[in-house]
Amino acid sequence: MFSISKASLLAVAVAAMAMPAAAQSGFGAGSFGDGSFGAGATPAPVPQPPAPGGGDFGGSFGGSFDGGAAPAPQPQPTAPPVGGSDFGGSSFTPGAAPPGPAPPVAAGTQPPPQPQPPAQQQQPPAQQQQPGIQVDPQILAFESRDFGVPPQQQLRQGQFHAPTPTSLPGANVVSTAGLATALNNGMQMVLIDVLGGDYSLPNAFVAPAMATPGSLNDRMQQQTWQWLGQITGGQTETPIVVYCSDPMCWLSYNGALRAVAAGYSNVYWYRGGIQAWQMAGLPLMPAGY
Repeated sequence: MFSISKASLLAVAVAAMAMPAAAQSGFGAGSFGDGSFGAGATPAPVPQPPAPGGGDFGGSFGGSFDGGAAPAPQPQPTAPPVGGSDFGGSSFTPGAAPPGPAPPVAAGTQPPPQPQPPAQQQQPPAQQQQPGIQVDPQILAFESRDFGVPPQQQLRQGQFHAPTPTSLPGANVVSTAGLATALNNGMQMVLIDVLGGDYSLPNAFVAPAMATPGSLNDRMQQQTWQWLGQITGGQTETPIVVYCSDPMCWLSYNGALRAVAAGYSNVYWYRGGIQAWQMAGLPLMPAGY
């Protein structure tokens, strides 16, 4: 057996440690530089990519972003002019700018008075009248029937139930519709019932003595003149309406002649009388009320 000295073992150990370093010394063409970092050498800095330029989209999403650089900001659209816009070539001319605020009023001064519209004159309320009362045409035919009797200027002396004329000298003939409409509208008048029955028109005076035969200058005519003066206050233009039963009654004819002879200018003969009034469905009241 041969003996190995300590010096030989030390030399072998040194040689073994040197072999890995030699194995890492070269990679051919694909090495990092010259194949060695050198003992304690600082590695070379890695080169940085160039600064990014403007984003290139190439008109589509197929282009590059130039290394991840942010795209360039798009230009902002300009605001349209005040007062109008363009709709497919049909532009609107910009309108005038709105007026600015009124200048402040100096302290201690009153603002100028503003013009006021002319005041409208108030019109007095018009008196409203009720529409005319309509009656059945048969009623008008009944009360206006012409018997062919001529008008009379003197009082009838007897046979009072007989056909009457259609007119009366100095007076007007009023129909049922005309009388009812006048009363409904509140027309002031004096109604005189010369029949003297149990019922009469509303608010009528019952005076059968006015139908008394005689003359237009007898004592009864004097009493008629006095009585009419009392109920009318001496107002000879007061409308006076005289009636009895129907167109076959001469009593109302005599009474209307006496009212005309007493000097009254608005005398009306209601020829249809109570019968026409009832036919129209108009109200009657107990006589004297």
